Amino acid sequence: MALYDSWSISSTMEDQEEEETPLLHEQAKQRTVPPQCCSARFNLAFMMFLGFAVVYGLRVNLSVAMVAMVNTTGNQFNDSESKECPESSTSSNSSNDNSDQPDGVPRYTWNPQTQGMLLGAFFFGYLFTQVPGGYLSGRCGGSRFLGGGVLGTAVLTILTPLAAELGVNWLFALRALEGLGEGVTFPAMMAMWACWAPPLERARLMTISGAGGNFGAFIAFPLTGFICHSLGWPAVFYCCGGAGCLWAVLWFIMVSDEPRTHPRISDREREYIINSIGSERTLMGWRSVFYLSAGISVFGALYYTLFGTGKIQTWALKEKQTESETERKH
Repeated sequence: MALYDSWSISSTMEDQEEEETPLLHEQAKQRTVPPQCCSARFNLAFMMFLGFAVVYGLRVNLSVAMVAMVNTTGNQFNDSESKECPESSTSSNSSNDNSDQPDGVPRYTWNPQTQGMLLGAFFFGYLFTQVPGGYLSGRCGGSRFLGGGVLGTAVLTILTPLAAELGVNWLFALRALEGLGEGVTFPAMMAMWACWAPPLERARLMTISGAGGNFGAFIAFPLTGFICHSLGWPAVFYCCGGAGCLWAVLWFIMVSDEPRTHPRISDREREYIINSIGSERTLMGWRSVFYLSAGISVFGALYYTLFGTGKIQTWALKEKQTESETERKH
């Protein structure tokens, strides 16, 4: 083949193909992705999955146990109709409405307003630690805030039967403190994934960890009802609190804030995570967060999750108790 200025046609085509090869493909060839199975980053996602399942169990346990803790159900919604033998309401309801509770389990005469305040006390504390929890997790490390939040909430959950015995004010304060502890968990998760999740795996890892909340809500309601029916309502708080303490111990043993400080991560995976993330850990301004449509959508979803579901649960409980009162009168 004829040469032109010491270059052949075939060599020119090869050079063009090399120039058209994207730079990202060359970097991908040089940087091999470590296996995902049993890796440190996916172990972290699994631990977060279990942790958020426990978190939602700690959050909703009172919603189910409240039915067994209160010794009256029908007369609470219509105080004006409570003239029918008010002196015997406690004994009749404790023998009929809560006959499935073991002997010696205390029950309380809380009206609907008191029950609503106790169920909502959690969110009074939950709202105050969202922003501070995210800021401190980014500065000091997310593992200690996530693990400490779950551990503190679990310990307080174990003390719930004692607080209920001391009075409504004590129980309200304890539930608010539980909300303060759980308020830092989701911001701490985001701070940790900023250090652990490679860009190409970020969506998958965050989906796995966040799905623990849905799984916990799915499991907590029937499991809490079964424990409440079999062992009594105090056992609900002991079991949920014990599960949270056990998870917190495993969390502090197995998890580190960053890949650089993890004692059991492989060198290959450590280098992959660090090189993949690079200098992406930059924070957006507050103005950008509030002006983005995604930020507005997330705020709306969070608002509905915190308040909408609680209102629906309260409405459903009220309708069920009203139906029970109507059937008892007939």
